[in-house]
Amino acid sequence: MTLPSPLGPALSGPGPSGARAAAPLARLPFLTAHAGCGGRLKQTPEDFRVEELPLYRPGGSGEHLYLLVEKRGLTTPALLAHLRRALQVPPQALGHAGLKDAQAVTRQWISVHSRADLPLEGVETPALRILEVSRHTNKLRRGHLAGNRFAVVLRGALPPPGFADLLNTLSHRGFPNYFGPQRFGARGDNGPRGRALLLGQAQPGRGRIPPETRRFLINAYQAALFNRLLATRLAALGRLDTLLPGDRAVLHANGASFAVDDAGLAAAQARADDRELSPSAPLFGYKTPLAEGRPGQWERDLLAEEGLALETFRLGGKKDSPAGERRPVRALPADLACEALALDDGPALRLSFTLPAGVYATSLLREAMQTAATPPDSAEGDDG
Repeated sequence: MTLPSPLGPALSGPGPSGARAAAPLARLPFLTAHAGCGGRLKQTPEDFRVEELPLYRPGGSGEHLYLLVEKRGLTTPALLAHLRRALQVPPQALGHAGLKDAQAVTRQWISVHSRADLPLEGVETPALRILEVSRHTNKLRRGHLAGNRFAVVLRGALPPPGFADLLNTLSHRGFPNYFGPQRFGARGDNGPRGRALLLGQAQPGRGRIPPETRRFLINAYQAALFNRLLATRLAALGRLDTLLPGDRAVLHANGASFAVDDAGLAAAQARADDRELSPSAPLFGYKTPLAEGRPGQWERDLLAEEGLALETFRLGGKKDSPAGERRPVRALPADLACEALALDDGPALRLSFTLPAGVYATSLLREAMQTAATPPDSAEGDDG
């Protein structure tokens, strides 16, 4: 079975020398056949507003200073570099829960390990404000995030007939939980580079790759394979809320997965209809549980086509080897709403919604716009 490859020439064949991988989302199927609203994304930072929803609030005491910051036109790494310089702290003193887009106005918590009070005067700039200061007992780490709340202006967007039905479908049935273009880099080559690293292939002219970059690139390849399996399922079934015998279902509340057999299929489908769980696809790793039946065949066919086994992800036994996990194939937004705007440069729509951690706003916007919805700074921002 040949699976559709949205990953570009580096994954579907050798291609010409120096060929650049195609945008990973460009050829992935849409969930619905509704006409989209079109529009232009991220024309100004104010067009894309993101607010982190923390997994917990700071308790008010502890050796870590917690700062709620609002940034405009800054990447999260640039924000952290500014704080290191302004507060004169080492890089390891800083913690954050997720990356936020540069071409946006975003609010997120940053932790700073310091038992003493730090001079916050002079930290603020025209692009950075401190909104709240507190303390907590532990460092803020990646994943300490419940979700993100978005308010996105699509300039030039016009709602076609049936657009309300499209939004209703996305709100109630969910949308494809694709990894967004941010994961794959501005040139779309993070996945192919991760594959080369995983297979021990040389990358001429790149020199030594730091461990953190190595992990990020391999993660991008895992994400690209997930997108490909999601696309295969959507093309085969036309929907993402239907469980098949052999599926592994994932609970949205905690991410736990379990096998669905014939005897339990009806009960599991009822829970999927109630938005409690969804079918899943793997982020391949050396410990990833694979599905059985038809979904399992898709997974094994893709591994074979890519020349992989689960053991390929063990990386010689290194401790940073990706163990893998199951990820829901659909994402469920909360509080999805649409408002028509009349701006100086013409009509627009504002879409507001809340997404769980790890879900990409660009994947929801892609369905609403029925375009690739690739933001200008697609290399940055892992959550929004």
